[in-house]
Amino acid sequence: MNPTVFIVEDEPQARELIRALLTKRHPRVKLVGEAGDVHSAADAIRAAVPQVLFLDVDLGGLDGFDLLRRIVPVEPLVIFTTGKAEHAVQAFDVRAVDFLVKPISGPRFDEAVLRALEQLERRAPQVPPGMVVSDRRIALPDARGLTLLPLDELLYCASDNNYTLVHRRGEARPLVVSRGIVAFDDALHDQGFVRIHQRYLVNRKHIQRYIKGEGGEVIMSDGANLPVSRRQKADLMEALERL
Repeated sequence: MNPTVFIVEDEPQARELIRALLTKRHPRVKLVGEAGDVHSAADAIRAAVPQVLFLDVDLGGLDGFDLLRRIVPVEPLVIFTTGKAEHAVQAFDVRAVDFLVKPISGPRFDEAVLRALEQLERRAPQVPPGMVVSDRRIALPDARGLTLLPLDELLYCASDNNYTLVHRRGEARPLVVSRGIVAFDDALHDQGFVRIHQRYLVNRKHIQRYIKGEGGEVIMSDGANLPVSRRQKADLMEALERL
C-alpha cells in the first residue's frame, strides 16, 4: 500500500510546491487531500486519516498546533513547514518528524519524507498471529496445523466471508484459511501481491493477461479469470508497471 499524505498550507503557492515535489521526487506517496485553513483541514483529515501530514504553523487566526488538537484521535506523522524558525522547539514538543523552513529545497524535502517513511515502517502492524511471512514463504494456519507455502506458488487469494481461499500452483483445490482477506493484504502487499477487487488479492507474477474494461479482468497462470474493480484498477496498473 502506498503511504498517504495530506497538505495543510494557507498559501496556494506553497501547497503547489509540496504537491509538485511529491509527484516528481516521491511518486509512490499518495496525496489524499489538501486544505488551507484549520476548520476545513480538521474535517478532511478525520475523514481521510492520512499517514503523513505536511503542516504549516501559521494558518491565519488558528495555527497548526490547534489543528493537531482538533484531529485527535487521528495521529499522522507531522512534517511542519513554516517561514519562522522560532517555532521549531514547539514543533518537536509534539514529536514532529521534521521541521522545514521555507523556502524548501528538494534535498531537504527528501530528507523529511524519507524520515517519515522510515517511521511508518516501524509503525507498520505486525502480521496477524498464526500467519508469518519470511524467507519468501508464508505460514498459514489450517485445521491440522500450519502449511508452509512458498510465495511464488501462491497464485491468488479469494475472500469467502471470514475465510480466505488460497489458490496454489499445481493444486486443484484451494487451501481454506480462517483469516479474512484483509489479513492477507496486510501481510503480502509488500511481497508482490496486489488487491484487484474486494474479493481478490493476486500474485502479480502469475498475471498472464489484463483485459480492458470498466475495471477490466485478469487471466491468471492457472487460467482463472478474475474481475478488477474500478477502484483497484489504478493499483493494478501500477503493479504491472513494476514487473
